[in-house]
Amino acid sequence: MKGDLITRLGELKRSGEIKTGHQLAEHLSHRAEDKLFPGEGREEETPFGRCYMRELSFPLEYRHGSGILKSILSCSGPQLALPARDNRIERFSPHHSLFLDIETTGLSGGTGTWAFLIGLGWLDKEQFILRQYFLRRPAEERSILSHFAAEAEKYPTMITFNGKMFDLPLIQTRQMLSGFRQTRPDLHLDLLQCARALWKKRLASRSLRSIEESLLGLRRYDDIPGAEIPAVYFDYLRRGKTARLKQVFHHNVLDILSMVTLLERIACLGAGQNIEHPAEALALGRLCLGAGRTEDGVSFLCEAAKGNGEVATEAALELALYYKRKDNWAEAIKIWQFLAEKDEPNPAAMIELAKYLEHREKNFSAALDLAEQALSLVIQAPYCYTIQLNPDALQYRQARLKKRLAEQDRS
Repeated sequence: MKGDLITRLGELKRSGEIKTGHQLAEHLSHRAEDKLFPGEGREEETPFGRCYMRELSFPLEYRHGSGILKSILSCSGPQLALPARDNRIERFSPHHSLFLDIETTGLSGGTGTWAFLIGLGWLDKEQFILRQYFLRRPAEERSILSHFAAEAEKYPTMITFNGKMFDLPLIQTRQMLSGFRQTRPDLHLDLLQCARALWKKRLASRSLRSIEESLLGLRRYDDIPGAEIPAVYFDYLRRGKTARLKQVFHHNVLDILSMVTLLERIACLGAGQNIEHPAEALALGRLCLGAGRTEDGVSFLCEAAKGNGEVATEAALELALYYKRKDNWAEAIKIWQFLAEKDEPNPAAMIELAKYLEHREKNFSAALDLAEQALSLVIQAPYCYTIQLNPDALQYRQARLKKRLAEQDRS
């Protein structure tokens, strides 16, 4: 009797009338996939099993926010090397670049975090291809990593947004844990680093969402917050729910398309074009001076120093510092005096003048007067100034100048 029951159970399992836990999980997963993206998803065989991917294509005339995808064709390496602060980026070519953005089970990274959605984008003739690898179940991780690595090897340049710190290291960790060779592109252009260099003074936040709304003419509606994405994926694994998972896929698509249009915006600024704000001219001035492009750097700083406001003052101080380093004291002093004599005098300019008068002119009385004026301004608004302009440092300078003035009077 017992043997007959076991035999019958075996027959039911083989026929599919009843399912093991593994078969049931696969059944739920396939049902979920059918509801995800009918006609867009497909499976591919790898040496490590099957992997699931979704692939979309966009014509290069496709408009995303205020930009079009075709704009990437005008981007060149020299334009991008300046904001990237990496001369190797001069070898950049749009047709040999791969965009990467991932969605994960956690925002902190680490060995316990999976990249359950790996989004890639690249140019293919007159279209932009966007592929999304999806981890239907943890057992398929090696197949996805294998297929991704083979695709990534085709492109010498990888383009990400915060990918140097998060996306690529997380993938490399998963590859290492799976026993694979880590993906290491010849060039890695991280657009977040470029954004920080260009818009630190213009934008309060350099998140991709903030840049989209402020610079790219794009506002997302009904987008899923990044902090909720891990829970959505775990809900899919446990219950096969796909409604909000579709939002995650769409979120990933928007991220990659925004990187394309952001790349063009960065390249334009790197070429000194389409400057919309004095803070951008200030950033370009600093970048050019750092890259040894003195004439361009001075020109951008002069442009940024026009007018009033915090950015103009900062640009003027940066320009004066450049002249000081070049021993062009006449130009530096002219700027410091202008800033020190404004209706709202600048204490940093006063201190620079005080240094000049103390160390080069030996005019301790005039230097002391400027130092005391600067100290008075800083005491009134102590949180508006830098560490170098803190009251303790200025009081120390004041005491030293008084001592030197007394010694001078005695002699």
